[in-house]
This record gives sequence, C-alpha cells and structure tokens, in this order.
Amino acid sequence: MTTQVTLSSPKPARVIAGRITAGAGWRLGLLYGPAVYGVSAAAVALPDAARHLHASGPALAWLLTAYAVGIGVGAVTGGRMIDLWGDRPVLLIAVTLLTAGTLACVVAPNLAVAVTGRILLAVGSGAVKATSLATAARLPASQRPTALARFGACLAAFGATAPLAGALAAAWSWRVALALPVLSIAAIPLCWPLTTPRRQRQSLDWPGAGLLAAVAAGPLLTAQTAAQHTSALTIAASAAATAAAALALAIRSRRRTDRFVVDGVLAAPWFRRAALAGAGVYAGLFAVLYAAPHLLTTLGYSTMDIGLLLLPGAAVGAGLARGAAVAARRLPARHVLSAASLLLAGTLCYAALDPRPLGVASAATAAFATSATAQMLLTAEVTRHVSPQQRGGATGLLMLAIFTGGGGGTALCAALWQPCGPSIALALAALLPAAAAAAASRLHP
Repeated sequence: MTTQVTLSSPKPARVIAGRITAGAGWRLGLLYGPAVYGVSAAAVALPDAARHLHASGPALAWLLTAYAVGIGVGAVTGGRMIDLWGDRPVLLIAVTLLTAGTLACVVAPNLAVAVTGRILLAVGSGAVKATSLATAARLPASQRPTALARFGACLAAFGATAPLAGALAAAWSWRVALALPVLSIAAIPLCWPLTTPRRQRQSLDWPGAGLLAAVAAGPLLTAQTAAQHTSALTIAASAAATAAAALALAIRSRRRTDRFVVDGVLAAPWFRRAALAGAGVYAGLFAVLYAAPHLLTTLGYSTMDIGLLLLPGAAVGAGLARGAAVAARRLPARHVLSAASLLLAGTLCYAALDPRPLGVASAATAAFATSATAQMLLTAEVTRHVSPQQRGGATGLLMLAIFTGGGGGTALCAALWQPCGPSIALALAALLPAAAAAAASRLHP
C-alpha cells in the first residue's frame, strides 16, 4: 500500500499548465544535462590534470569524489529550499555557486583549490538538478510521462557527448573540462517560465542541513583518506566524526518540527529500495569513469583518443536509455531497471577480465545507459509516492543517496587500484550494480 508523505505548513505547489509546458522535457534536460559533464567529461581530463597538479591516482580521485558529495548535498539542500521558498531563489543561488566554482577551477594553482572549485560547482549543479526534477514532477499528469521520456533522452544525449566534450575542452585546457557544468546557466532563461516564483520565505534548518552533509560526506572522506594510506588515527577520527554527526542529526530530527530531513521519507520502504538501486548504479558509473582514463592512458591513448574511443559507446548508451524509456511504458519499471543494472554489472566483469579498449568501452556504454535509465525511472518513483509539497526535499534526499553511492564507486576503485590491480577493483565494483538490480526488483509496480 502506497503511503503519501504530507506536510501541512507549505501551500501546495502549483501545477504547471498551458502553453508554457511546450517542450518542457527538452528544456529541463538542457538545464540538468551539463551536470553530467561534471562527471563524464571531467573524467576524460584526469590524466592531464594529474600532470599539471602533480597528483597521484588516489589523490586525483578527489576531483570526482568531491563532485559526487557536493552534488548530493546541493540536491538535498536545494530540494528542501524549493519546498519552502520556490524554484527561482534556488536557481539564483545555483548561478552564484556555478560561477564561483568555475573561477576557482580556472585559476587553481594546486589540487586543493581545484577540489574546492569542484565542490562549489557540484553544489550549484545539485541545486540545478533539484530544480529540474521538482519542476518535472509538477507537470500535469497527462504530460509527465512524455516529458520524463524526453528528459531522459536529453540526459542520455549529454552522456553521449560527454567524453568528446571533455576531450575537446581538455585540448584547450584541463581546467575548462573540469568547469563544464557551468553551461547549465545558459538554459535557465528557457526554464524560467516553468519554475515557481518566490514564496513567503520559511525558516530552513541550516544546522540540520550541515549535519546531513557531514553524514553523507563522512564515509566517502574516510574511504578516500584510507586510499591515500594516511595514518590510522586520521581514519579513525574521520569515522568517529561521521558517527557523531549521524547521532546529532537523529537527535535533532526527533526534537524539531521544522526538521531538515523530510518526515517519513527515509523510513519508507520504497525510498530505501530506490536509494539502494540508484546508489549501486551510480557506483558502477563512477567506477568506470575513474578506471577508463587510467587504463587507456597506460595503453598509450591521449586525452582526445580517450574521448573519441568512448564516444560511440556513449551514443549507443543514449539509444539504449531511450529504448528503456519506451520499454518502461509497457513493462514494469522495476524489471527494466533491474535488467539494466545487471547489464552494467556484467560489462564491469567483462572489463575486469579484459581491461583493454573493447572491455572498457563496453562497460562505459552500459554505465551511460543504465545511469540515464535510473535517473528517469527513480524520478517517477518519487512522484508516485510523495505529495507535491515535499517532492523537492524527497528528490534531493534520493539524489544525495545516489551520488553518495557514486562517490563510493570512485573511492573503492581508488583504494584497490594500486594494491590489488585494476581487474580486482573492477570485479568488486561490479557487485554494486548487481546489488542495485536486487533492490530495483523489489520496487513496487
């Protein structure tokens, strides 16, 4: 039985209607799409970034891990702000963060500044993602399936062009490749009519937001720190700080009525299954994006070669994602997502056995297709279970879980890459989308 999560304080969000919804799926996809470049395009530029920043593989993984954490934190914070304030203030904040992050990446003299810029970009992109998904969820029910299918196709197209976009940008400068998410700003005028105006501002539980960010980032920071072979005391301190933040968040959520974490969502079975499914898929995606440039660079491929090699597979992945959207209209969505997740797990195993161009390209193809499919189908899952007043916050929580899983995939590969080798790293990473398939199969039809 489906339980609707409700909240009485905010007024119901208006449903978008009329001519302004024309092409809404494409427009929202253009707004969301450049965030994909923050992962796929940036991954292609990692070898160049390593040379200029004098960073090793495990340290360089921060450029992807930090983005995964930041985009999740931005999505959950932006989603809750949308519930309380409306879309437009969140978009304006996103513009500020994207601009600041771009400037930091462009002038970064060292890895620390580059990672800071990537975090700012990621938080801005997370706010953009939350706005895109919340707006799509408010579309009239009769238009929503078509809009979501177009939205998913647009994301798949961005995924298809990401490797080449990253290579072309890196040919100019690796810094530009890291800052491509700023392109979302160009789509804001197209999406502005779809968004809700500013509501009367209600208080946001900022300490709760900070604690949630600490809880999400803590495990990834601990894993990434361990991958760099730091002292056991530092690793233990990071783990203890994460546990303390989780305890503080739980206590705060019990005592406050204006809690940051949307009441009833985290405990809902559908959310836990959707979060596990999305996190496992994105862990596989990020593992591939970390592994591909490293493997292909050792085989003598340049940055442009890597972009061109991954481009056909990414284009095929876009087509597969579009086919999955069509299949989800005729078959239970859980079966479609489960099958796609198993495909990703299988291709990761193939890449582990044959870590050469064909194996890497096959895993990348499946990763692009499955991640776009998961994004589309899990967004519909939120719409099905959560009332309009809280869809922004619930969507943000789901995005936080998904991208935390993505960061976990990067951290896992970085930790195992040198001591165990690429094959074992990819084989263990394949277990994560396999777990996602199991979780997806338990989603209710």
